[in-house]
Amino acid sequence: MEHESHHHHHPHKTGVRWLDLGLGLAAGIVSLVSLWLGLHSAHSMEKLVASNSYPYVETGRSNRTAERDPETGQYTKQIDYVLANNGVGPARIEWVQLEFKGKPMASLRELLDACCKQPQYDTVGLNHRGVVTGTLIPQGRELHTFTWEAPRSTNPAFEALHAQMNDIKVSVCYCSVFDDCYKRTWDSSKPEPVEQCTRPKAAFEPSLEAG
Repeated sequence: MEHESHHHHHPHKTGVRWLDLGLGLAAGIVSLVSLWLGLHSAHSMEKLVASNSYPYVETGRSNRTAERDPETGQYTKQIDYVLANNGVGPARIEWVQLEFKGKPMASLRELLDACCKQPQYDTVGLNHRGVVTGTLIPQGRELHTFTWEAPRSTNPAFEALHAQMNDIKVSVCYCSVFDDCYKRTWDSSKPEPVEQCTRPKAAFEPSLEAG
């Protein structure tokens, strides 16, 4: 009966004990260094990708038009609230919070009800998005949440809101395409990283529907 023989290959040894131990130790060190270099390279690549996608959203407003009226030569009153992405990569808006005199407003309708105190008001010329949640703002672009240029004829609602623009505070929370999220409150100088954009109870949507 023939028996199949198995040949096991063992690392080549020199026969010198201290040299064999040194070679084994050197091989172990090389393996550890290779592992460290691999992990460091992966971490560096992750940081590089993150640095190439850092949206930086700023809130802004304007109470007059950028250009003068060609007929009167004067600037025209305007109510304009905007979110501007001045960072790198797109920003996905998770929520916007608008406060009027310290109270969160859920909609444009609720804001007008709070500021104007009139049973009826004319909103002709008021441009609004309706929904901002989930909107993607590309790098270097702006999102106008709502804009209202002064009507030709006197409009008490417009005048009341325009006069109280200093009482309106806007905060925003947004994420990058890699789900790195940031929150910018109305009283902060820059966005702060957050694990996630937890939606507030009264998030604002620029809609004329009741909030």
